[in-house]
Amino acid sequence: MKRAINKIVILSLVTVTLSGCFLKSVHPLINNDNAVLIEGLEGVYEKKDQRWTFASDNTPYLMADLIREHPDEDISLEPGEIDTLGKDGYLIRLEQLDKPGSYPEYFIGMIGKINGDLFLNLKLLELDYGMNSSFGIAHQFNVNTFSKFQFSGEELIMEPFASSWIRDQIRNNRVRIKHEVVTSDFDESSEVLITASTEELQQFVKKYGNEEEAYEEAITLRRIDNEAQ
Repeated sequence: MKRAINKIVILSLVTVTLSGCFLKSVHPLINNDNAVLIEGLEGVYEKKDQRWTFASDNTPYLMADLIREHPDEDISLEPGEIDTLGKDGYLIRLEQLDKPGSYPEYFIGMIGKINGDLFLNLKLLELDYGMNSSFGIAHQFNVNTFSKFQFSGEELIMEPFASSWIRDQIRNNRVRIKHEVVTSDFDESSEVLITASTEELQQFVKKYGNEEEAYEEAITLRRIDNEAQ
């Protein structure tokens, strides 16, 4: 999906979408070369105010839902198309249960293993409507976020990398990683945008991935039956 965006809109998106608690990166932590499918992950998971649905190319119903929900969108993805998500990618739908009538948000998800731990890379599947969640807003400027990921069959846990942690480490010269500091014209606050390559990101996570302070509060979701939605 391609659309012309003028410079004023782009600058507004930079200052708005780079704000927030999730660490944002130009390049993905996990890509097609090292992504894997997790046995049994496909399905629907909830916490009090959110519902997450994971589907791979082997479960195309979610793509059919997306196309049905947005008949006027130029969606180039087709159900079952192998290169839609990459060989081992997921289409992920996030619904805000506390906002009835709001549009779902869709992400391309890649899961890979680093130092024995799973990590989930998320990138927004851009559609022409407003975002409802902090996850959606955080991804609007074509960025990636990544989380430590645990899956036990009936429960999954996501721990997003925290923007504040890496910002503080960079300011205090405790870590070195390629980045840009984006300063808001509205309140003079600043956020870090990581520009390191995928390989450099993976080396960074190998070194710092076990730092508890590097993560936001965990998002814990429980599996539900499709019929219970």
